[in-house]
Amino acid sequence: MASVAIAHETGSTHADSSHPIPVQFQTELTGPVKAPKAVARTPGQQVSGQGFWKFSPTHGTVPVPTEAQGFVKGAHGTLIVDSDRDIVYWGLEKVGWVGFSNRLKDSWIVKGDPSIASGNLHGADIFPRKGQLPLVVAADNVEGEILLSDTTFQNVQKLKIPEGGPYADKKGWAPTDAAFANRETIWVTDGYGRHWFMDADANPMAYRGNFYGGSAMSQTPHGITFDSARGRLYVSARPEAQVIEWSPKTQKPLATHQLPKGSAACDTDLWGNYLLVNCLDGPNGKPGPLYIINLKTKMVVSTIKPKEDLGYEYAQHMHDACWYIVGKGRNAKVYILFTAWNPGGIGALELVNLKD
Repeated sequence: MASVAIAHETGSTHADSSHPIPVQFQTELTGPVKAPKAVARTPGQQVSGQGFWKFSPTHGTVPVPTEAQGFVKGAHGTLIVDSDRDIVYWGLEKVGWVGFSNRLKDSWIVKGDPSIASGNLHGADIFPRKGQLPLVVAADNVEGEILLSDTTFQNVQKLKIPEGGPYADKKGWAPTDAAFANRETIWVTDGYGRHWFMDADANPMAYRGNFYGGSAMSQTPHGITFDSARGRLYVSARPEAQVIEWSPKTQKPLATHQLPKGSAACDTDLWGNYLLVNCLDGPNGKPGPLYIINLKTKMVVSTIKPKEDLGYEYAQHMHDACWYIVGKGRNAKVYILFTAWNPGGIGALELVNLKD
């Protein structure tokens, strides 16, 4: 028998969750690494963000391979970073994984298992392993599969629709994201289907029969991220403009971060104490922003607007974004990578420090 938690769908968006707390905005003058060397702003230089967290477009990065360029407009995918090898992977519908290396200057289409290119790599996560290639788990919303492999992207394991519970009729399944909790456990969210999220074994792949959330928690739980340092999940409740912190231990929400109304949170990415939130849309119908939340203070410390401030005309809808950190410790360089939807595209932003 499948067990179902938070399963009583009363029609209330916030049933059985903690009371949503509207996020507050607070500018930070320092950050977790040394600020870049202060430079004078050049004529025409575009900058977005506040305080320490200001970003400008990079130049000569994330080139799209020629054979993939015809598919960029329909991009509806994800980004992951293999930090140990300095490789970024971009999931592009009908193409598969596009790799970027050499500090994002070189690119290629990964020639892996054909199943990776046949659908859409909508949301994914990467799990480093000492002495081995990392593992990657991805949710394919088009073919209704969870794919697991290492970064050769061969020998792919697959999970399809769960059995029993809310899926007993074998309908209503369109997974949007997946995340590793550890080597043995993955989490999956069915954002486009019946809105449940669930845990599963990673080795071998098998659902555990638990279903959490449902439409009572979110009408579109679009993204899921595991925070190993804090032992919690961040579920992106897109239409509700919320990021829900959820405890696998107690199987209850810990906090609900209420973003400004209209901020359609698609996914999150974690770097230390900083949660990056990309939004499909912004408040009042504006283009989708990127928010940076300090998890210690619970404050939004920067709002970055790729379309409005930085000139990315295709960046109407932020579908996914991730941290890209080059170097170690206080001297690390900080970048944000994003991919847009409708129209599709990819961009790279660099943390800057401009003289007043």
